[in-house]
Amino acid sequence: MSIELLDQKIKKQDERLKQLKAQKRVIEAREKKKQVKQQRNNETRRKILLGSYLLKKMEHEANKEKILAELNEYLTEDRDRKLFNFECF
Repeated sequence: MSIELLDQKIKKQDERLKQLKAQKRVIEAREKKKQVKQQRNNETRRKILLGSYLLKKMEHEANKEKILAELNEYLTEDRDRKLFNFECF
């Protein structure tokens, strides 16, 4: 086997390696995006379930007043307070 032939084979293998690495990066990016989306979906579901739980607890007047008072302290934006009919100050 001549040196030129070996150099050609090495060059082909280098190109193939570059292609495979590019494919790997695409697959890793796709998996990362999928994972981030699932985390976002899980976070949204947790928020919905917590909201549902609090709404159920607020069916009792004593709980409702306490929860609304805590919520009013938690909220920092006037636009958020307006959603719950809190006085903006």
